[in-house]
Amino acid sequence: MARIVSQITFADYGMIEILGDLERFLLALLGMDDEALMLRLEERRGNGRNDYPVRVMWNLIIAMKVFGHRTIASFRRELARNSQLRSICGLEDFGRKKHLVPPSRVFSGFLKLLAEEQDGIDAMFNGMVEELGEALPEFGKGAAGDGKYLDSYANRLDKDPNPDAGGRAERDAAWSAKEYHYTDKSGNEQVKTEWHFGFKAHIICDVKTELPIGYNVLAANSDEKKAMMGLLAEMPLAIRNRMDHLMLDRGYDSTELIKAVKAAGIIPIVDIRNCWKDGEATRQYKGTDMVYDYQGNVFMVDDKGEKRRMHYDGYDRQKKCLRYSYKGKAYKIYVSYDERVFLPVARGSMKFERLYKGRTSVERLNGRLDRDYMFEDHCIRGLKKMKLMVSLTLLTMNAMALGKIKGGVTTHLAALTRLDMPRAG
Repeated sequence: MARIVSQITFADYGMIEILGDLERFLLALLGMDDEALMLRLEERRGNGRNDYPVRVMWNLIIAMKVFGHRTIASFRRELARNSQLRSICGLEDFGRKKHLVPPSRVFSGFLKLLAEEQDGIDAMFNGMVEELGEALPEFGKGAAGDGKYLDSYANRLDKDPNPDAGGRAERDAAWSAKEYHYTDKSGNEQVKTEWHFGFKAHIICDVKTELPIGYNVLAANSDEKKAMMGLLAEMPLAIRNRMDHLMLDRGYDSTELIKAVKAAGIIPIVDIRNCWKDGEATRQYKGTDMVYDYQGNVFMVDDKGEKRRMHYDGYDRQKKCLRYSYKGKAYKIYVSYDERVFLPVARGSMKFERLYKGRTSVERLNGRLDRDYMFEDHCIRGLKKMKLMVSLTLLTMNAMALGKIKGGVTTHLAALTRLDMPRAG
């Protein structure tokens, strides 16, 4: 972890309790595996001016994320009145510096430097995810994924009326439309379209702890399915191999994605859309008396032509087929026949419903990004900086959890990512 100029020891959890609002920050510093990044940044600085050392500035950036400040200006005001925070971060109140708190330009310059070290930050994130996996045997086995819009509030460069405002305009963001399908009070199908201008964070999180496992940030018009496949492909094997199930909503419903998830050795739990254009209620399975609907429910057509629901008996891993029974006789449905409809965990089964409920974990994580970490109302411009700020936020979430684990506590880890968290332990 970055060197802290302070007399407070992390082993003294009684002192952490006294500090109150500083508690999560101390846990984040304890859990942050940042030494490789610090050495790299110090090497880049070389023998230049060192009024505000790399490790101090890094501590300040992490503190800004933990304390949920929207702007550098508001965080500088926090630093000016909070001597404990300055001490923990390594700022000396009685040094020879002209400024007690680093000027805004120093923060901006350091963030620009961090953005150039995105690969190192990604590597740090992956290392901490592996560390969480070692500490928590179930971590990452059940995972949920989703895409989250990060709206931009800057003017588009081509729409900006002021030709001198190019540096303040948004060059990287894109427009995207999201459709919501619902049934009105009259029973009619309706579609509501919601437009977004900005970026999209693609995130996979652990279902139990609601901590992030993988992420990427792209323009808002990026394809969610391709982004999710890219996340899985780029994820370190040690992390990906831990996953048993990946829960995704119907926006990810596609044969290509389902095949990619299965090829990674993960069972997809994906909601489904009705893509049958011919209006059929059911389709015949091969040349048998079995039929199925688009949701994967399987029926036997009896001698009278009536459909009878078949009983689901589980999945045969060796033969890669779903097992059903009707009147004491066993039948097989091979998942390769229609990989969208027939998943290794049958749709409509109690197991599918139980697993799919875990998808709400990523929705809660996304909600915290908006509410607690100020992405709902931000001042961030540009894809490079947006990815950096999302990275630092997710990194900080995992660091706080690791800090708590190192203190001997492994429960209620998701609470650490909320600003109204309870006291540790």
